[in-house]
Amino acid sequence: MADIMLRPDLKTAGGEVCDIMYNGEFVGTLTLVYRESDRLKGSIHLEQQSITIVDKKKVYQFVQEYVQNVNDALGIKECEVLVSYSDYDFVISTDHALQTAMLEEDLMSDAHDHDDEVDYEWESDETRFDDIDADSGPERMDMIQERKNQRGYELVIVGENRNRVEYHVYDKDSELVAEVAIDMYGSDVIGEIMWQFDPFDEEMDMVTELVVADFNEDETDTFIFNMIYNGETIDTVELTHIDLLDLVDDIKSDVMMPPDQEDYTIILARDDGDTLTYEIYQQSYGGLPIGTATVDISSRQLTGFIDFREPGDSDDRELIASLLLEELDKEKEYETFNVSMLYRNKLIDEIWFETDQFH
Repeated sequence: MADIMLRPDLKTAGGEVCDIMYNGEFVGTLTLVYRESDRLKGSIHLEQQSITIVDKKKVYQFVQEYVQNVNDALGIKECEVLVSYSDYDFVISTDHALQTAMLEEDLMSDAHDHDDEVDYEWESDETRFDDIDADSGPERMDMIQERKNQRGYELVIVGENRNRVEYHVYDKDSELVAEVAIDMYGSDVIGEIMWQFDPFDEEMDMVTELVVADFNEDETDTFIFNMIYNGETIDTVELTHIDLLDLVDDIKSDVMMPPDQEDYTIILARDDGDTLTYEIYQQSYGGLPIGTATVDISSRQLTGFIDFREPGDSDDRELIASLLLEELDKEKEYETFNVSMLYRNKLIDEIWFETDQFH
């Protein structure tokens, strides 16, 4: 009997990304984004070269039942999951995480086939994803554009006239992040960024950079953005022409410089038998602790969480998780390690390690 399982890759309060494993081999990816008691959207992509047409039907049945269980557990009213079985045309990625995949083949017309016991209908979609312009290679992408792709945010113009532009900002799962309304007064740009959620500083900075990048810096002297959530102004960002030059330098530094392993120190602070507590220090943060890690080592499947005082970016968090794993290696033999990362009591990241990645 075939062994089919989902291996968590990233999981948050509002979504998850899982590797689809068939007989121990990676065959595709399941991505779901949901809002409890409301809506679920997502995609399932199987790699054509990794699984046969016969076997894919078994996998479809398995993941379909999984999605139905998620719907039932969350009380979802509206569900839509796109299914594809194809090679990748190309990917845009960082060194550590896949950001965007453009699919080469049409979505399979038989994706709706399933057992009678399953209540949810799977609809095929004949939509094709068009290639982006082949001439727009990395050599033509400026630093702001590159960082935009890493984060996964996309700025889309939804309205425009002589002195006013309106945008929508979407994340990599095509969910609306913010609405932006900009008014231009000569060389001054004043606008409002209305968020769908309470944003972190890093998220506000990223959307600010996207909007600024859409204007000619030589024709603009000042940007003023009011950040609004739930009808209230939570922050105001003001940028002058000098600030814009500094912003580009900061972006270049962020893109070109990987996190420094020597910048972090992880120290075992407490040993309670089955539970270990570590303090995480960062030299560039004044040698102060930036987070606390708590790990349950009662079994060979280690689990834990890191409560960050300073969240950093995804590369920093992945490096910290790897350094923590090196410390755990001194204390316990393990098979897997699943670590959740929190900031201000919100889940911001989740990383899964397996033994064979390090031994």
